[in-house]
Amino acid sequence: YLELDKILKGKDFHILTTNQDTQFIKLYKEEQVSEIQGDHRFFQCSECCHDGTWDAVGPVEEMIRAMGEGTSVPTELIPRCPRCGRPMTMNLRADDTFVQDDGWYQALERYQDFLRQRQSRPLLYLELGVGMNTPGIIKYNFWQRVHQNPKASYVCINRGQAYAPHEIEPQSLCIDADIGTVLAELKNS
Repeated sequence: YLELDKILKGKDFHILTTNQDTQFIKLYKEEQVSEIQGDHRFFQCSECCHDGTWDAVGPVEEMIRAMGEGTSVPTELIPRCPRCGRPMTMNLRADDTFVQDDGWYQALERYQDFLRQRQSRPLLYLELGVGMNTPGIIKYNFWQRVHQNPKASYVCINRGQAYAPHEIEPQSLCIDADIGTVLAELKNS
């Protein structure tokens, strides 16, 4: 993250990420980041009785304090859905119970706005370590956008999975290597 940050300094960019660890939110303004796979900072109803999310940071901190040296959370601190009373779960896309709340739609809109405002300019779609778990979010999305825009370029840095479809090969650079090593080399060049 820090190597990428050094490379991005002073550049016009938007980060579309499937990472749920909030590391990009720690480095950049929320307007520059779209976390499409969820966010560890929020709870949702485990039964998806509605599309709301709630702060998870405060309740998790409280559970950790209550655990002390032990490994059990007091039952009364287990977060429950305010609507149906069922246990809450993290707002992470892991199966078909993922809740797309207002924040999710706002993140998607930020990404789409960024692209709309720059559609006639050259764009670099930089894919870092995206696998085939959810390729439709970033990988296929980037391929399609590069295919549609002759001014766009696609760069994939991914050990063991660096490739592009033949339709966009002339606009692509695929680097089969460790992301950290490549970013460190780029920063120093």
